[in-house]
Amino acid sequence: MSIRDDRDDDGDGASGVKWFLAGAILGAGLGLLFAPQAGARTRRDISKRARKLRADAEAQFDELTEEVEARGKQVKAKVEEWAGDVADEVRDGRRKLERTAHGARDDLERRLADARTRRRATIAADGVAEDDDADG
Repeated sequence: MSIRDDRDDDGDGASGVKWFLAGAILGAGLGLLFAPQAGARTRRDISKRARKLRADAEAQFDELTEEVEARGKQVKAKVEEWAGDVADEVRDGRRKLERTAHGARDDLERRLADARTRRRATIAADGVAEDDDADG
């Protein structure tokens, strides 16, 4: 049986880190408040550390923003590349289909012309044969 309570854990460990950071910040704040120094100096220190924390947070936000923008540009480039590839494949498929359709049409027209030629030849031969029978 586990000693720790798993009900508060969301499964990825983020909950533990979040509580650790909250405790560290709270401890640092209480340490500053109860330190043996003048109240004005403590307030100055708190203010100074708050400004530093804010500057650090802004720097982290700026870095995150730049990273998101860079990744967005990479994704956009990949999507444009993929779209270009798809367009090329569609064009190639269309050309192949057109060639196949033209080839099938040409083959059908050639077969039809051959059939007409054979039919005319058969009719001409039958006509000659009937004329030969009529003379005889």
